[in-house]
Amino acid sequence: MSIRRRVALELAALAALTSTFLLVVPERPVWVDAGLAVVAVLLVAATARTTREQLWPPPAATRHERRRHAWRHLLIGTSAVALLFGIIGRWTGQAMFTPTMVAALVPFTLWATLQQLLFQFYLLGRLRALVPTSPAFALAAINGLLFGAVHLPDVELTVLTSAGGAVWSWYYLRDRYLAPIAMSHAALGTTYYYCIRGEDLVLRWLSTAPW
Repeated sequence: MSIRRRVALELAALAALTSTFLLVVPERPVWVDAGLAVVAVLLVAATARTTREQLWPPPAATRHERRRHAWRHLLIGTSAVALLFGIIGRWTGQAMFTPTMVAALVPFTLWATLQQLLFQFYLLGRLRALVPTSPAFALAAINGLLFGAVHLPDVELTVLTSAGGAVWSWYYLRDRYLAPIAMSHAALGTTYYYCIRGEDLVLRWLSTAPW
């Protein structure tokens, strides 16, 4: 079986299972998503060597160039958007600058790393194999929409994560570095919840813990 055919069958099964889960359980505690993500990461890790060798050929730029490009651009972009969130939050009276905002960055970074590993290394690599002639911006847009879709039925969050997912996907296609993408995801996610929604993530996570 060709790689393209195998990937097509794999993605079709994944799409069916994910759609069914989202329809059956549209609202769920964060620990449920976290548990599923951990299981998915273990499965991805089991096939990581095949994914790396068959779906992610070495990019043209050197590791140093790619690392510097990813960190510099994502740091600037993330800082600008986070500042915008802060300004909007102050203007609307939603901003919550509390000690737990900084504390939330640690678990959020771990959560963001799991998500980006699944959507960049695993899913985006398979999208490239499925449509190898598609330009990078189109693949990034598709992956962004898929990333946003798992945040349904929250429409606002879905729109924002679709845009963010597209940008992060574009940078992964170019630079192949997850760390700056995960840090950007965590920083923007934390700022969004505390400044735009006025929600304390730490208290929210504790309130939904299974114990």
